[in-house]
Amino acid sequence: MKLSFGTEINHQPNYFLEKIWKGLLSGPGNLEESYFNYQGRHIAKFGRSWDGDRFGDFLEPKIHTIRRDLDNEWTPGMDIQLVVNLNTLEEFQFAPTLKCQSVQRIQIDYSRLINPLGPSVFIDYQLLDKHTLAKMVRNDGFPTIADFFMYFKEDFSGNLIHWTSLSYD
Repeated sequence: MKLSFGTEINHQPNYFLEKIWKGLLSGPGNLEESYFNYQGRHIAKFGRSWDGDRFGDFLEPKIHTIRRDLDNEWTPGMDIQLVVNLNTLEEFQFAPTLKCQSVQRIQIDYSRLINPLGPSVFIDYQLLDKHTLAKMVRNDGFPTIADFFMYFKEDFSGNLIHWTSLSYD
């Protein structure tokens, strides 16, 4: 199944393609040749390299994504095709097809019933402590917890889709 990614948040580059590739290149297997293949295809299609390619060393890897998934379609073992510009002439798969390793429930609660200072985040119905929240936020491609909550501005319930073996237990 296709997972579509935008390339901007609030009119600023999010560098998700580069962050995803950083995670893939640091994971198991030798994907360096594949990286250059997909980057070359991107240049051929769009006439330019990826936005953050010049300073990718400073980016943290993105190793999972959060989706609303109302029908709970995502299950372990499914193929994941990472794309930008879904369902347009500009649609582009920017990485090899991956396997979904696991799916975890995620909830963001803005009620302040649990944390009077701000929103609470649960994974598989377990409240995240600040350290685990910071780790999850970075692993999802956001530089800070504040950036994460600027994107997820209201109550949210969905799935955390993993393409690595990491899970939050």
